[in-house]
Amino acid sequence: MRFTSAVLLVLVATVVAPFVIATAWLNAKVEDQQEYVATVAPLANDPDVRRVMADAAAAGAVAALQKHVPVGLPDAVTQWARTASTEVVESPDFPEFWRKANDDLHRDVMTLLEDPDASPDGNLTVDAAPLMAQVLLMLEDRGIPVAALPVIPLEVAVAPRSRVVEAGPAYRSADRVAGWLPFVWAGLVGLAILVAAGWRGRVRIAGLALLGVAAAAALVRLATDPIGEFIADRTDSGQQEMARIMVDTMTGSLSPYAKGFLLGLPLGLVLIGLSLLPRRRHDSPSWDPQEVDPV
Repeated sequence: MRFTSAVLLVLVATVVAPFVIATAWLNAKVEDQQEYVATVAPLANDPDVRRVMADAAAAGAVAALQKHVPVGLPDAVTQWARTASTEVVESPDFPEFWRKANDDLHRDVMTLLEDPDASPDGNLTVDAAPLMAQVLLMLEDRGIPVAALPVIPLEVAVAPRSRVVEAGPAYRSADRVAGWLPFVWAGLVGLAILVAAGWRGRVRIAGLALLGVAAAAALVRLATDPIGEFIADRTDSGQQEMARIMVDTMTGSLSPYAKGFLLGLPLGLVLIGLSLLPRRRHDSPSWDPQEVDPV
């Protein structure tokens, strides 16, 4: 009966474990600005990201010229702008631009998630104005009169603000429970170990609890791709491709984070193996030290 009660407590702890892993990842990789930027920084070398940003910078530069310099633009200006934007995103300065842009983006996202009164209007954007400015400077070298152009903003849409605001209540709830969920898991496991009878039973229960952690980690890893697809499909922004890349990168970091918890599998098996070792002779209830003749 005691072992059954202990197993039931471990099962409840196993149900809690995926939420412990997910909220720990949320705190470590999503909320932390430096960790977030470090996670998305490699996207500066992603060809799709470079293409999206180059297209936006080229289109923005041409649109600005057509608006402010409507007469005398050569027919090749669009191709020149495209060539210049490609050079800009392939330059050594692009990774630093990308880090700075995502630093600002993270600040905007966290404001929307944390503020219950945040406005849902508009889009979350990446500021591509610095890229467009470089494109215009390169076009100036071809004789395009860009010196008289005003400062022109250029924002690349990543996701509607409304979608992030909608996720705010769920995020705030997860953030509130993130601090005490690990203690709930530890309390359930600790109680299960106390309930179990004998050291073998306690070691076995500890092993089962670690196996539960490994099972939870495996479940989280399996759920990563479907969750990423679901979130990306809901963004519905003008730059669906950019949104999908960003979401896939962030949710993709959940799987390697959860992988560390798979260590519970070998550790749990070792503990269960120890609990199943044959009893030594002095553990046998039929052995009486008083029956042994002295030497």
